Amino acid sequence: MARSPRRTPARTRPRDMVRLRTQLNTKGSNRSDGDWMTISARSPDKEQSPPQQIEFAEPLVQSVRTYLAREPRAKRPPPPRASPPACHADIGGDTAHEDIRGINFEPRLQRHDVNNNASRRAMPSQAELMQRQPLLARPPKPDAPQPATDDSDPDQEHSPTRGHAADFVLEIPAGAVREERYPKEIWKTIISFFFLFVCVCINMMSLSLVHERLPDRDTTPPLTDIVLDNVAARDWGLAVSEYLIMISTTVAMLVVVFHKHRFIVARRMFFIIGLLYLYRSVTMFVTVLPVSSTTYYCSPKSNGTTPLLVIRRMFYLISGFGLSINGKHTYCGDYIYSGHTMVLVLSYLVVAEYSPKKLWPVHWAMWGSALLGVSFVLLAHGHYTVDVVIAYYVTTRLFWSFHSLLVTPHRGGGSGQHMLQREWWYWVFAYLERNVRGPVPRRYDWPLPWPRTKLFSRLS
Repeated sequence: MARSPRRTPARTRPRDMVRLRTQLNTKGSNRSDGDWMTISARSPDKEQSPPQQIEFAEPLVQSVRTYLAREPRAKRPPPPRASPPACHADIGGDTAHEDIRGINFEPRLQRHDVNNNASRRAMPSQAELMQRQPLLARPPKPDAPQPATDDSDPDQEHSPTRGHAADFVLEIPAGAVREERYPKEIWKTIISFFFLFVCVCINMMSLSLVHERLPDRDTTPPLTDIVLDNVAARDWGLAVSEYLIMISTTVAMLVVVFHKHRFIVARRMFFIIGLLYLYRSVTMFVTVLPVSSTTYYCSPKSNGTTPLLVIRRMFYLISGFGLSINGKHTYCGDYIYSGHTMVLVLSYLVVAEYSPKKLWPVHWAMWGSALLGVSFVLLAHGHYTVDVVIAYYVTTRLFWSFHSLLVTPHRGGGSGQHMLQREWWYWVFAYLERNVRGPVPRRYDWPLPWPRTKLFSRLS
C-alpha cells in the first residue's frame, strides 16, 4: 500500500513519521522516493520470523493512525453509507433473464456489489439486451420498403412492421398466460351449425304447410307485377340462376375454409343464415301468394296434413338443398321472400367482407353473379319482384347489423347504449362473440398440415 500525503514543511511533520522513515531507509530493503513511502516486498527465504515482523509493523500502524488523527477534517473520507435494504432478487440474475433489460449494469455491479455477484455471473451481451427489449421504439429506416397490407386488416395499426417511431413492441415474458385475441371455440361453431340446421328444418316445415294452403292455380291467376307482366317467362332462366348460386356459394365457402380464423367466420355465417331462414319461414307462412309462374310444376296437394307427412316432406326438400334442378323442389308457395336472392346476395357479402381487397376482380364477379342470378329468377317468373326486393333488404340489413355490432364498444354486454343491442338475437350474438376481440383480420392459411404453401401468406 502506498499513500501520498500533502507536502508540508519539515518542522510541522510529526517526529514519529521522521523516525519511521529513518528506520525504513536504514534497512536497505525499503526506500523513500520523495514524499512517497514505499515498502518493498521481501523474498520468502529472507523473511523474518513472525515476532520480528510484528515488531516492525507496529510502529508503521501507530504512525498511520497518528497521521490520520491529525489530518484536517476536510481530508477525511466520507462515512460509509448505510447499506440498501435487502432485495428479493439478484440484479445480476434478473438482468440475465427478463425483468431488467436495456441497461448495462456490469460496471456498476463491479463497483457496488458487495458479494461480487457480477464477477460470478455471465452478463448478457448488448445485442441480446436490445433484441429482448420489452418496450423498444423502432424508428423507420429511410430505405426500408413499406409492407403491403390490407386496409381492412384491424391488426395492421398495431403491427410492428409499420415502422412508426411511436410504435412499441410488447414482449410477453416466458411462462406468462397470453390471452388469445381470436380463440377458435369450436364448440360455439358446432352450436351455431345446429342452430342453422334447426332453422332450415323450420323453413322446410313451413313450406310443407304452405303448399297445402296454396290458392288453386286454375281459379287464381298470378298477381300483377310490373316486371313479370312485361317479360315473357323462360323456364331455363331458373336453372341458370341455380347454377350461379352453386358457383357463388362454392366461392364463399372457399373464402371461409381458407380463412385463418375459419371457425369464427363459419359460426357467424351459420348464425346469419339461420336467422334468414327463420325469418323466411315466418313471412311465407303468414301470407300465402298464388303461384307466380303458369308453367312451373307443383306437386298435388294431399287430403290431410299429418306430422309424419310434414316431416317426410321436410327431409325430401332438405335432400335436394332447396334447388329445383335436381327435381326435388316441387312444393310451391315459398315466395316472400326469395331464397335464391338471399343466397346470391349473402355469398357476395361474405366474399367482399372476408377476402382481401386485392382480389377486387373476384368481388366484381360475385356482384355480377348476384345481379344476373336475380335477373334470371325474374325472367323465369320464379318469384315476384317484391320477393326479390324484400330478400335483398332483409339480407343486407341483417348482415350489416351483425357486423356493426362487432365494432361497438359494449358488444360484450352492459348498458344498452346502442340501439342495435335491442335486437332479440343480441344475447346469442353476445355469447358467440364474447371472447373475440374485434373484427377478424383478412389473413389466410392452408387448413391441412400438408402440403405447405406460401400462396395464402402472399394473399394476406
